[in-house]
Amino acid sequence: MPPCKYCNNLDTPSYETVVQSRPPSEYNALSAIPSNKPRGIKPHLTIEIDAIVSGTELMRCDTCIMLRNAVLAASNRSLNGVREIECQGNISGTLDVTLVLNSGSQERFEFYTLTGSPSPWPIVGVGRQVISDSASDECVQLAASWIKKCAESHQDCLHLDNTPLPTRVIHVGSDLEEPFLYISKQENAAYIALSHCWGGVVPLTTTLATLEQRQREIRFSELPRTFRDAITITRKLGVQYIWIDSLCIIQDSAEDWEREAVKMGTIYRNSLVCIAADGSLNSNGGCFIEGHPSRNLDVACIRCPGLVDAESSIHIRMRPNTMRNGLAHIRSGAEPCESILDTRGWVLQEQSLSRRTLHYTVAEMSWDCATCFQCECTSFAEQVQRSSAVMQLRACKLMMQHSSKPTRQQWSQSSRWVNFVELFTERNLTYQTDRLYALSGMAATMSPSPKGSFLAGLWKEELPLGLLWRTQADYHTRKTLVARRHQKYYAPSWSWASVTGPVEYIALPGREYSFELVADLTILEAICIPAGASPYGPVRSGHLKVSGLLAPIYHKVELAKPDHVLEEGNPIRRGFDCDVLVNGDAIELVDGEPLWILLVAHGVRISRGFSKLEGHHCIILRMSPLQHGAFERVGCAWALKEYWDFELSKKAEMKSIILL
Repeated sequence: MPPCKYCNNLDTPSYETVVQSRPPSEYNALSAIPSNKPRGIKPHLTIEIDAIVSGTELMRCDTCIMLRNAVLAASNRSLNGVREIECQGNISGTLDVTLVLNSGSQERFEFYTLTGSPSPWPIVGVGRQVISDSASDECVQLAASWIKKCAESHQDCLHLDNTPLPTRVIHVGSDLEEPFLYISKQENAAYIALSHCWGGVVPLTTTLATLEQRQREIRFSELPRTFRDAITITRKLGVQYIWIDSLCIIQDSAEDWEREAVKMGTIYRNSLVCIAADGSLNSNGGCFIEGHPSRNLDVACIRCPGLVDAESSIHIRMRPNTMRNGLAHIRSGAEPCESILDTRGWVLQEQSLSRRTLHYTVAEMSWDCATCFQCECTSFAEQVQRSSAVMQLRACKLMMQHSSKPTRQQWSQSSRWVNFVELFTERNLTYQTDRLYALSGMAATMSPSPKGSFLAGLWKEELPLGLLWRTQADYHTRKTLVARRHQKYYAPSWSWASVTGPVEYIALPGREYSFELVADLTILEAICIPAGASPYGPVRSGHLKVSGLLAPIYHKVELAKPDHVLEEGNPIRRGFDCDVLVNGDAIELVDGEPLWILLVAHGVRISRGFSKLEGHHCIILRMSPLQHGAFERVGCAWALKEYWDFELSKKAEMKSIILL
C-alpha cells in the first residue's frame, strides 16, 4: 500500500528523495538529514488537522488513526480547537508532537515506547518512564548503572581507582547505625561529595565546640533533609563515606576553613560521584522530590494496531513549554533542568571539577559526566549539544580528566580561566568576600606552580592581556548589575576581583567581536601579598610595575551616550567603560577629574568575520590615594587606531609607573 498522503505513515525517506526546492508546506514527509548535514536539523512533519479528520483515506491509515486517538487522549479536548499537528523526530529517539491550537497557543507532548515493546514506527523510539519517587530502589539501581558504565567504558572519564580521603568525611554506616565524622589518615577509599545550596538557612555544622561530639556520632534524625537524603543515597550505593562542606569543615575556624577551601577542587575531583541537590532551595528541601507535577507527566497510553507483527502501545507524556524545565532538557540545543545550584558561585567549581554528577531535580534524576548526559526519561548516550555556558563547563571537565595538572599553556590556549571567571561572576554569592575563595579550588587544581603565579584572580603568565576585563553593563537600557568596590581592601584595582558583580573579558576569541592582539605594555614587576595562608584568596596588598605609553585625558560626564568621554569638542570623541557602576552611573568619578589612559595592546577587531578595524585596548587610570605617585584603575577603553594616532599619540609618553 502506498504511503498515506497526509501523514506519510511517519516514514522517513532518504535525504536524496526529498525535493529540497519545495517549501516545507508542500510536502509532509519527515525529511531525514544525512550525517554530513548540519547538526540540530531534525526530521519534521506538519499535518493540517482537517486532513486526519475529514480525509477519505483516514479509516484506512493506521497512523492517522493513531494520531487522532492520541490527540483526543492526551489533550482532553475535541479536535475542533486544534489547527495542526507538528511531529518532530528527536535525536534521543522519541517523537515530539506539538498541537497548534486555533488560538495560536501550543500543547507539547512526547510519544515513546518502552524497552522490550515493539515500535509501530521507527520514528517513535524507546523512552523510560519517570519514577514518581526518586528515593525508590529503581532509581538507585539506575544511578548505580550509570556509575558502573562510566567507570568501566567512558574513555573521556578516567577509570577512577580509590583516591585519598579528604581531611574529614562522614562515615555513613548502615540504617541501624548513626553516622559520624571520621578524621581520615588520607587512606585510599571511595567517597561521595554533596553539592547543595545553603539558601540563607544555616545547616547543621561542625564547629570547634562540636567537633568532638561529631566524631562520636551525628544523629541522623537531627540532620537537615538534604543531608539525610544524601546519606541514604550513599548507603544504597554501597559507599562508606560522604563529604558535606558544613560538617567536614570547621565553620568557626578561619584557619581550617581557608585551608580546606583550597582543597575543594581536589575533593570534588576525586569523589566517586557528586550528588547535586538541584531541586532544593536550601538544606531542608531534600534530594528526593515527591509529588512535583514535573514528575508525573504521563497522560495517556494508546494501543496501536498494524505496522508490526503484534499490537503496540504508544505512551504519551507532556513536554513542558520551557526548554529548561522537566523532561525537555535532553533535546538537542537545550539546557538541563533549571536549578538553583546554577545560580550559586561556589557551585561552579563543583560542577566543573566533579568527574561525575548525579542530579536530583524536581523533574527527574539525571547524570552528567565528561562523556555524556543521561536522564530517567530517556537513555541518551551521545553527547548533547547544550548552551555555551554548559559546554564551557564540559570542556573544562574534559580538560581536567585528561591531565592531573593541566599546564598554564593548555589553559591559556583554550581561554578556560577567563571563561570560568565570566561564568563565576554572573553567579550569586552570599558573601562578596568569598569572591576569590569560591574559585580557589579551581585555581589550585590548574596551577602547576602557585607561588607568585596567581595574582588576585589573574595569572602572571597572562599579563598584560589579563588586564583587559570590564564590568558588564547594558548601555541601551542604562542598567547594570551593581558593580562596587569591596568595603575593605580585597584586591588591587587592576584585578576583576576588586569589584563585585559580573565581568567580561574584552578580547576573547569566538565572540561577536574577536581580536588579534599584540601586547604593548611591559610588566616589570607583579606582586601580591595574600591576606591569609591561601595564595588564592584575597590579598593584603598588590601592585604592578609596568612600562608603557601613558597619556593624560579630559573626562566629562554626559547624559548622552557614551556617559564618559575623553576629549571635549573632539570629533573623534570616545567613551570608556567605568569599573564601578550603579544603574549605569559611575560613582567613583567626578566631572573633570584628571585621568590617564594607558595603552595595553593593539590589534585588529574582527566583527563576525566580515569587517576589520584596527584599534588600541587601554585602561583608564587616576592617581591613587594609597601611595604618592602611584595609579589605580577606574575603567577601560577601546580606541580606533586613527584616534590614537592623531590625538592620544601626541600626548603619550613612555613611562614606568606603579599600579595599585
